[in-house]
Amino acid sequence: MSVNSGGKKQLISFADIVEIRNANGKYYVNKSAGTDNTLFVLLVEGPFSLLFNEKNKLFYIEKRDSMLVISQQHMNRALPIIFGKELVNSYYAKSNIKAQYSARYLKNLTLFANQSQGAYSKLFEESLSQMKTSIWIGPYAGYSFNRTAFDLNSAPTGLATNKRTEYGSSNSIPLGLRVDIDLSKRIGINLDAYINNTTAKNLLLSNTGFHAIPFPNSIIIPEKYDKDLKITGFSSRTFHIDLSMTIALNRDLRSKIKPYVFVGPSVAFMLKNDVMQAAGYQETPESEMGYFYRWSKLDAKKYLVGFNVGLGVDYTVTERVSITASVKYLGGIYQKMMNRSFLPKTRNDTTVPDSSFGVFNSHLFTFYDQHVKMVSVGLAATYKF
Repeated sequence: MSVNSGGKKQLISFADIVEIRNANGKYYVNKSAGTDNTLFVLLVEGPFSLLFNEKNKLFYIEKRDSMLVISQQHMNRALPIIFGKELVNSYYAKSNIKAQYSARYLKNLTLFANQSQGAYSKLFEESLSQMKTSIWIGPYAGYSFNRTAFDLNSAPTGLATNKRTEYGSSNSIPLGLRVDIDLSKRIGINLDAYINNTTAKNLLLSNTGFHAIPFPNSIIIPEKYDKDLKITGFSSRTFHIDLSMTIALNRDLRSKIKPYVFVGPSVAFMLKNDVMQAAGYQETPESEMGYFYRWSKLDAKKYLVGFNVGLGVDYTVTERVSITASVKYLGGIYQKMMNRSFLPKTRNDTTVPDSSFGVFNSHLFTFYDQHVKMVSVGLAATYKF
């Protein structure tokens, strides 16, 4: 082992190390477990001493110079053998807490066992603080490819069944906050809260309404109009909360690079949703179809319920700073939406004036559903509190 002392590096044999304290106050002792000597994190010292092996992620009890392992699978059998069945039952009667494979539970049980013998226990708080649930918070930014489709009622009267349009594509840059909670060395909870502004242009989703051609054009030149209203674009602002459980994939949890998978529920709130619809006009059969556009707005805020799943990689820069990259798929649906109000803004790409176009009988006037699929690449820099 290399130790920096007085600006000079000095090599010390592992066998000569009895105990060591790192810069964060974590306390290590050299103990023999099986055939190997290992540096254990010392949590409680006394007739019963509680230690933790960071390499295999197991707790040990040192009792009369014997190192007794406590594995999660066999904890309920191991505790009565190590401490005695009567003492374990007495601790449960006192605390009303069932056996848990955690530093907190084993610490309190070890202290209770030493106290029952009238012995003194020494707590290593800095070592225990490293075992507590940790919370990481920091900014989150991403790049998202979005797919959107609409379930529109085929008749404005609301009597017919819904018909889904094709999916339209858009890109966005989600910006927000990430919170990571480490429940254990392998399992955690992740929360991404972010604003997502989406604008989709150059769509041509058919069968989204009916254009009522004004008189006298409806009689003189009805063949020049395309009565089918088309969704040609939309602009939305949504607030997302993606909650997920994370599971680390690598076996060596001491590694700075930790790949993980995650899955969980998603909720999003539609704060704004403007949809552009267009009626077509073609001056001659040989000319290109032009369009007259109108925007309609969402009448009331709606929410999405869906799920998210993905893969991420966490890189530990320091003990308190981490950088995370992730790829996420999100799917969900906004239900019972309505765009009954038209906005003042219009656009006319045809050869005739705006007055040549009549009423837009939009299927957005009745309740519709909006389906969303998102694939995003995200990056977060978090700080451990």
